[in-house]
Amino acid sequence: MTRRTVSDGTATKRSPGRPSLRPKLLDAALDLIAESGVGALTYEALSLRTGVSKGGLIYHFPSKDALLEALTERLVDRYAEARRAATEELPDSPSRELKGYAIASLHNRSKADGASARLKMSGVWNRSAGKAYYARRFREMAAGMNRDRAAIVHLAVEGLWYMDLAGVSPFTAMERRRIVMLLLRLADGGEIESDPPAPREPIGRRGTKTR
Repeated sequence: MTRRTVSDGTATKRSPGRPSLRPKLLDAALDLIAESGVGALTYEALSLRTGVSKGGLIYHFPSKDALLEALTERLVDRYAEARRAATEELPDSPSRELKGYAIASLHNRSKADGASARLKMSGVWNRSAGKAYYARRFREMAAGMNRDRAAIVHLAVEGLWYMDLAGVSPFTAMERRRIVMLLLRLADGGEIESDPPAPREPIGRRGTKTR
């Protein structure tokens, strides 16, 4: 048996290997936010969705603020897990961390983008904690790389990510795929190749286009 300390300082016993209910409750809350917005997140709605009593939810999250704080931490964990998994698929290189982040972000490997966007736009997102997280994440991604190059790729990925979530991206699916490949090439130290110029129509002696 393992022992777990609860908020009042007492210890309880838990069977070894038994998964914690807390991450599942938080993931259900994130799904609820993604579908219906932050305003739809109540103890009653989460209880109905998970089958856990309101008292059971309050045991894990004593207040709505505690629940929202835990959701921020869970989002960070899911993004970190997705980035780590994507990074492990890549060969070792100075740009490995940056490329893993780009792939995980632009392919929604965390499956949490919808909830993340709604939380950040709602005003309940902890900006101070978020800023610290982004700063730490960028240091990890840029380690061993040219910092300016890493920053450009990072900004481009974030911009494309936000445009996708807002539904305002001007790029077709094919153009988006090309952009992602170009960003990965740029992360590796390559340069962005220009598209060949469109052929011009020949001009006649008097300035008229020939046919």
